[in-house]
Amino acid sequence: MQNEAAIDKIITSKGFSEYKWINPKDIVVAQWVRVKCTFGCNDYGLGACPPNTPTVDDCGRFFNEYDTGLIIRMETTADKDAYPANWSLEMTNKLLEVEREIFLKGYYKAFLLNQSCCSLCEECPGNRLECLDKSRSRPSPESFAVDVYQTVRNAGLKIEVVSENPSEITRIAILLIE
Repeated sequence: MQNEAAIDKIITSKGFSEYKWINPKDIVVAQWVRVKCTFGCNDYGLGACPPNTPTVDDCGRFFNEYDTGLIIRMETTADKDAYPANWSLEMTNKLLEVEREIFLKGYYKAFLLNQSCCSLCEECPGNRLECLDKSRSRPSPESFAVDVYQTVRNAGLKIEVVSENPSEITRIAILLIE
């Protein structure tokens, strides 16, 4: 990465302090993640979630097209019955700003896997064709079949299953840069 310091500056200027440079070829992609998305996630079927995403095999091939990426780790306190939607939207907007600024530095393949399922609009039409904000809608790592826990741990960052309520939760975004 020829301009890592400039990218570090962009990321930290948006308030992100915990992130790690990675090789996207080290991202762990697994079929079980897609199955868990399909059977267990309330957002299944919405615009940036399966089945509106590439196949698991295609996701693995996609990551292999990149040599540089970042895992961005965020934490907030949350209650399982009251997801911090305003915080999540704020993080999404900041992450999209980071992606845009990096793109404008000449990294035309910059692509964000958002820290959450797309939640830009209050009402989602449920498919990419009718998406109300196509230019800003981004999939989550999980919707691209990323085993987030293993990928984050392999990168040397901390992530744990949340077992108490309310609790600190960890959200992960992946930014691919080329």
